[in-house]
Amino acid sequence: MLRSERTGQEGRPSPTGLSKVAGDVVVAFDDVSVGAFGDGCPLLLLHGAVQTRAVWEAQVGALAPRRRLIVPDLRGHGDTSLGHCPLTVERLACDAFRLLDALQIQRAAICGVSLGGMVALEMAARSPDRVACLVLSNTPTSLTSIAWLRWLIDRLDPQELLPIAFRFLGQAATARLGLGIASRIVGPQWVGHVARRHFIRGFQHMSPEAIVATYGAIVSALPVDPGRIRCPALLIAGRRDAPSIVAQMTELAGTLTDAHLEWVPAGHVASLDDPDGFNRLALRFLDRQGV
Repeated sequence: MLRSERTGQEGRPSPTGLSKVAGDVVVAFDDVSVGAFGDGCPLLLLHGAVQTRAVWEAQVGALAPRRRLIVPDLRGHGDTSLGHCPLTVERLACDAFRLLDALQIQRAAICGVSLGGMVALEMAARSPDRVACLVLSNTPTSLTSIAWLRWLIDRLDPQELLPIAFRFLGQAATARLGLGIASRIVGPQWVGHVARRHFIRGFQHMSPEAIVATYGAIVSALPVDPGRIRCPALLIAGRRDAPSIVAQMTELAGTLTDAHLEWVPAGHVASLDDPDGFNRLALRFLDRQGV
């Protein structure tokens, strides 16, 4: 069953604030096309964990004039419901394909940051014919492949610790504590001030169940087979990102058939930390791909 419902204001030049029922979730999204986009593929923008489609504001402004943008909230995030199916990277990829199907979009370019990049990789590996190209930013391939982090997660299970922290500290304070610990481990510029605001807002407004399920999906995700990904890919890495993620992105760039790695002066959310640099790289790549 699929249905579309307008939830935004009328009279805008392009439809925004839409929702579609697809499977067990109601997916909230923006469908933005400011100018004529011709025959190019639409671009699907996938945000990271405990964020919303609002993180793409700077990208929408820069990219929309020449292409159609589909900008959803992931399952359990923002205005998209959590549903009753387990939240996994594979499920998020299925959600994205269901949304594209509902919009009668057979083929799209995909841009994802962090968890959104993991979902984009899964989509490209699962259905290569439907993905024109990839823009992957700050994207780990799998936490299970990082030995020390795997050891730490096995002993400090976030799915057990987070509900306890939420109960005693509250969700916003838990977010601030987690960011503080991470900044000491990774570096004070790992999460920029704009990204920090989005993370804390996400923790404040998401349900505890959705937050725990999201981090469970990241922890349990397995790496995709890079040999199954045939489309061109641009990888955008932040120089101040966690060394483990930088290492995985560097390795991914070397194993994909057609990939190019670019660096920006940013932390874990390059699209927020350095929007001008991110947009410049993405625009140049997408223009070369005819998207």
